[in-house]
Amino acid sequence: MFQMKSFAAAPAFALLLGGTAHAALTADQVWQSWKNAGALVGLTVSAATENTSGGVLTLNGIKIAPEGMGGLTISDMVLTEQSDGSVAITPGADIGMTMTGETEGSIKVTHDGLILTAREADGGLAYDYSAAKLDVVYDSTYPGYSFDGSEPPKVTASGDVRFSNLAGTYSDRPGTNRTFGLDLRADELAYNTLSDDPGMELKQTSTSATQDIRVSLALALPSTIELAAIASPADFGTALKEGLSVSLSMTQGESVGTMKQESPYLPMDLSMKAGGGDASALFNRDTFSIKSTATGLDIESAPGAMPVPVKLVSGPMAFGLTAPVIATEAAGDYGLVLKLSQFSLNEEAWALFDPNGALKRDAADIAIDISGKARMDVPAMIAADEAGGPPAVPQPESLNITELAVKVAGAALAATGAFTFDNSFGMPMPLGEANVNITGANALIDGLIATGLLSDQDAMGARMMMGIFMIPAGDDSLTSKIEAKEGMQILVNGQPLPM
Repeated sequence: MFQMKSFAAAPAFALLLGGTAHAALTADQVWQSWKNAGALVGLTVSAATENTSGGVLTLNGIKIAPEGMGGLTISDMVLTEQSDGSVAITPGADIGMTMTGETEGSIKVTHDGLILTAREADGGLAYDYSAAKLDVVYDSTYPGYSFDGSEPPKVTASGDVRFSNLAGTYSDRPGTNRTFGLDLRADELAYNTLSDDPGMELKQTSTSATQDIRVSLALALPSTIELAAIASPADFGTALKEGLSVSLSMTQGESVGTMKQESPYLPMDLSMKAGGGDASALFNRDTFSIKSTATGLDIESAPGAMPVPVKLVSGPMAFGLTAPVIATEAAGDYGLVLKLSQFSLNEEAWALFDPNGALKRDAADIAIDISGKARMDVPAMIAADEAGGPPAVPQPESLNITELAVKVAGAALAATGAFTFDNSFGMPMPLGEANVNITGANALIDGLIATGLLSDQDAMGARMMMGIFMIPAGDDSLTSKIEAKEGMQILVNGQPLPM
């Protein structure tokens, strides 16, 4: 079922840090703006005591929660008016939340020198924040699984998330579209987790530390429809058309981590190291896009589920996915980029299935780069799925195969091509051609037979298929030309299908 309420809850707390700015802020105005914004999203913002004196507002016993329920508590907070018209906000040391219900536990926030400064920014409010250290510690229990009908044992989960030298800005700007922004910088983001599931006989611990985190997030909400009121695909489409959008960009430095799993069925002991990278995402009425790059990856596994240590190393990696969101008269861009370079395994892992070295140990590469134009309507696709009706099928107009390449164990495949599509017949009819080249295929098949991974009969079938669809072009080299012509005619090396 289409549901936006969980998504709507995400920015609810952020709304507390919003409101319309004044030329010179006062501490009381900032505090009142939080209480007003809380009421708009169903949260009560209160303090056990409030004391104002000389431009300084001192609060004690602060609580932010739905009416009659537990929520976030802050022991104390001081809001101090500054000479430049801003307000400095210093929270106390005791910040936390108690969880009740099916999941029980607590979340506590500790910090070293956390301070926020509220200021006017383009008719709205911006909060600059910094802390030498900010830690979030959690401890929880929740019901596990029972396979015999008895009461399931409780699962425990605990951990901490730590920021060092944290700084950034949160902003809330009113207008036709209310725009929220978040910029975050930290020298290090680290975490530790621990979970124990007696019912599954599973204990797991993990650690991670990432250097030089930079995050920039922007969320635009249309003023004509509340996020919490989006309850159908039609509402979702309306919100998109009127300006709902999310964009994210981030960069990071080197990261290291570990993961250990105690289990009678799947024990693991991993260590990981990754180079720096970046990522971005965009979602609005026109485009859905995700992109990421990384400089490399190194994963080592101690003997456990596998009888020998396994080490996987890779070079640079890239991923990109783009698609149109709402159908218009003009087709939108779509595409997929996947590049994995220089993937290699250690000799002990190779020897598990190829002890005699029948296969070449060359590092593997994968490269996919395809793009084109298409018409599609995501809200209509969601609506059709909910109604159980015929799906709203995307209509491709073009496909460009810029690169399609795989290199593994001494064999290589490479393909390029370009197609256009005629959608007037109710299904896309392709026009265009693709060219495919394969090298080292027969040597790879021989190696797979030698390892026992491929039988002689299966190898014969594979070689027959290559003989039908490919043309020899040299020593263990094959080529093929695939053409799509008018009338749904498909030619392979000039011969029509079926051949």
